[in-house]
Amino acid sequence: MLIDPKSPTPIFRQIADQLRQSIDAGVFKPGEMLPSLRQLAVDIKVNPNTVQRAYEALEQEGVVETRRGIGIFVANISRTKLNAAEKKLNRSLESLIQQAVEDGLTPAKIRLTFELAMREYLSGAAR
Repeated sequence: MLIDPKSPTPIFRQIADQLRQSIDAGVFKPGEMLPSLRQLAVDIKVNPNTVQRAYEALEQEGVVETRRGIGIFVANISRTKLNAAEKKLNRSLESLIQQAVEDGLTPAKIRLTFELAMREYLSGAAR
């Protein structure tokens, strides 16, 4: 795993993105345990709290699941199960989000803008 401290992308997001890519590529399979956050932090030389944030982000996305007292596992129903259209949309959204963050927009503003665009599209599609 390669972390670029000079990147505008936060380190926790770089970790989450690389873990997601590994899961999508089949490096980690559904049901498989991921490295402990402490071990991963030591391996890539970052603060364990940073790895924790990455794992939390992946858990919110449904990519991983925490089993208390055991570890963090690739979710059985993960992004690897997404169909081609969902994967294409996800890649496009990730690219747009990265550009928006680099342009200085906050996650809240990005979310609001997306929701407004979705509402606008759906209201126009209903006409």
